[in-house]
Amino acid sequence: MEEMKLFTETCNLWLSCILLLSGMNISAFSYDYSSTTKCLVEPQRAQYGGGMIVNPEFNHSLEGWTMFGQGEIEERISKAGNSFIVVHNRTHPLDSLSQKVLLEKGKLYSFSAWIQISEGRETVSVLFKTADELVRGGKVIAEHGCWSLLKGGIVANFSTHVEILFESKNTKVDIWVNNVSLQPFTKEQWKSHQDISISKVRKSKVRFKVIHANKTAMQGAIVSIKQLKSNFPFGCGMNYRILESTDYQNWFASRFKFTTFTNEMKWYSTEKIQSQENYTVPDAMVKFSKQNGISIRGHNIFWDNPKQQPNWVKSLSSDDLRKAVEKRINSVVSRYRGQLIAWDVVNENLHFRYFEDKLGENASAVFYSKAYQLDPNTNMFMNEYGTINGGDEKASPANYKKKIEEILQYPGNEKILLAIGLQGNFGSGQPNLAYMRSSLDILGATGLPIWLTEVSVGVAKDTDQAQHLEDILREAYSHPAVKGIVMFAGPIAANFKEMPLADTNFKNTPAGDVVDKLLHEWKHCQAQEFTADDKGFVDVLLFHGDYNVTVQHTQANSSTTLGFRVTKDTPQATIDILIHT
Repeated sequence: MEEMKLFTETCNLWLSCILLLSGMNISAFSYDYSSTTKCLVEPQRAQYGGGMIVNPEFNHSLEGWTMFGQGEIEERISKAGNSFIVVHNRTHPLDSLSQKVLLEKGKLYSFSAWIQISEGRETVSVLFKTADELVRGGKVIAEHGCWSLLKGGIVANFSTHVEILFESKNTKVDIWVNNVSLQPFTKEQWKSHQDISISKVRKSKVRFKVIHANKTAMQGAIVSIKQLKSNFPFGCGMNYRILESTDYQNWFASRFKFTTFTNEMKWYSTEKIQSQENYTVPDAMVKFSKQNGISIRGHNIFWDNPKQQPNWVKSLSSDDLRKAVEKRINSVVSRYRGQLIAWDVVNENLHFRYFEDKLGENASAVFYSKAYQLDPNTNMFMNEYGTINGGDEKASPANYKKKIEEILQYPGNEKILLAIGLQGNFGSGQPNLAYMRSSLDILGATGLPIWLTEVSVGVAKDTDQAQHLEDILREAYSHPAVKGIVMFAGPIAANFKEMPLADTNFKNTPAGDVVDKLLHEWKHCQAQEFTADDKGFVDVLLFHGDYNVTVQHTQANSSTTLGFRVTKDTPQATIDILIHT
């Protein structure tokens, strides 16, 4: 994508200048956000020149590389003169070429390679083999006849040697590898990428020009700018207890303008007994949200997990199930049509296939088609867990991409406003931010909007829960492909026990302190004052959102106030302000 390429080049330049001016001696300091979902005739060059990989583009035959397991490796050259390595005569999934590298504790490593196979389409993974375990670093669905980008990463929790391996469970195919890269970054460098990206994608430059009625510049005018609303959706899950507690209502409404109902719109909540629908609770929650200017994600129309169906559904025949799902989707989508900003049409569609097994392989695609017909102006999400965490083979970015392609290929679905929902349920322990970022890169290359929809981290007893939450939220907010974040968290008083943001008295927990800090950091909470220069100009970098600007001058008898909006689509805007004296 040209937009992503331009973004990456700009970020690289800005970050290079900043680090050079600060005197930091860093050999490779920028992050390459670029990715592609296309299969190319010839591979692109190795990112970062290969980083710490020896002979990354195989210009020196097999130097630095060895065979792991059984099989043979050989060098080949394409018609275009491109050198690559082929692994053949494999008998085990991990039979592949290998290179041993030293990972340093605390560093984050970005990995990439270009992969092809000898026939068909197969999943190829990169693994990092330590003395004790195999760590999955990424995967791609590779094809014969063209090259696909495998992008991933790993965080080193301790210093150790690892062997880089490639895996294909189909041992009949040869694995072709080219242009391999493993680039290390310190935590400080990683944070610098985030800061630069935030300035680039979450802010825009605005110029105010203050003039007299006769069009001459008003030097010395005081320009006061106050942000009224942020336009980046950063929200929190909500449950039915919001209807019972004014303390919960006040806590929520004072912080968040985006939400997802954790259970109240789900099928097992609205139709516990067949043909006895009850929308009393979600209707009341929608009313409360509207009264407080809170936008709602619809969650969910269907859940593909067989254990999460209404009890009466589980015993239905295929024909009766087909009638029941038709009634369900017509009921819930028609009821809230035009009132929501999104629908999670199918939940956890990569891990489970309840409806596919009962109704056929196109079941989910049909659900998207019907939801779109009923509510055509609302984004339709596939909502999935494990995609950005690392190690979940079923929900890898490659498999996610494959599924959304299947949905869009169903007749009539090409017009759907499809979007990518990544739950972001992280377990205890250090999150693999390198894998997370690479996954967002890959899915961002589809051009579809990405939301983190159910962010949670570990359990309340984890001493590092707050820090890990902050790490994940910063990584998501700073990524150019992410368009919104919703956490599944809240007060203990509302039964959010795994990741509470407030205690039973609605006082912040450490995780709650993190959220409030970021809410404050990611918008201009206080009015800012500037003085117009001799040409009447005030130049400022502002977070995207809605603002009021008030202009006064010591010689003016009155002030002028006007509202304006800053978005990514209006860069370097100039706003003329006329002052009558």
